[in-house]
Amino acid sequence: MGACLSAVDNAVNDFIDKESRYYKESNNAKDYAKNEQNSGSHVAAVLSSELSPVYPSLPKGAKQFHCKNVYDGDTLTLANGDRVRLLGIDTPELKEKQAFALEAKEYTKRYCHGKDIWLSFDDNSSDNNNKDHYGRLLAFIWVPINGKQWLCINEGLVASGLAHAYSPSKSKKIHNYDKMLALQKMARKHKKGQWKSYKDCSVIVTPNGSAFHKCKRKGKAESDCKHLSRSKHLNVIQASDAYDRGCHPCRNCLG
Repeated sequence: MGACLSAVDNAVNDFIDKESRYYKESNNAKDYAKNEQNSGSHVAAVLSSELSPVYPSLPKGAKQFHCKNVYDGDTLTLANGDRVRLLGIDTPELKEKQAFALEAKEYTKRYCHGKDIWLSFDDNSSDNNNKDHYGRLLAFIWVPINGKQWLCINEGLVASGLAHAYSPSKSKKIHNYDKMLALQKMARKHKKGQWKSYKDCSVIVTPNGSAFHKCKRKGKAESDCKHLSRSKHLNVIQASDAYDRGCHPCRNCLG
């Protein structure tokens, strides 16, 4: 019976995907996801480390919901109509057709779409800070695996190279941000997901900024980015160093 229901569910999802103009790309994303599940070295390295996104139990206060739809890698809708933005990460944008956007969506969809999920909120946030300016819930998503463990989707996406660790400012960091950065560094080292074809380059940072920016000329602290128009103290570092510091690509000049 379970196999029959699974077959029906797959058929329905396949029909929905066929209605999408991204059908071919979606199939490629599914194939990528299957291959990644079988790529042992990186997965083994993550799971055997202290950085594993898999936990023996749910965090205290986690609440159960039903996922109605997955919009992209870091956004989904609950059955009650609430939209959820995964906290502490940023996945490639579907609208901009960024590389690995479909793979990120497929990852989240595989674990969440049409299923019960559990939400927890950051330890450092009050109830009033659990939503962004779009009214979306900012949360960690948890799903059961192997019948006895729990996967944190937010951390899993970063570990798979399908999301960057993200903090809107240096003063608003999630409780596990250092872990996110370490997972990101490991994914980059093993060239997973977005990091597969990554090439280091010179970028510009400011003393207090949370983003790094494109150099107008290689190795020079010059930029056309509008966000730097009034900045006087510009420093040139390698993009890998900027990522390790917790900076993210500027959405204006590197988006």
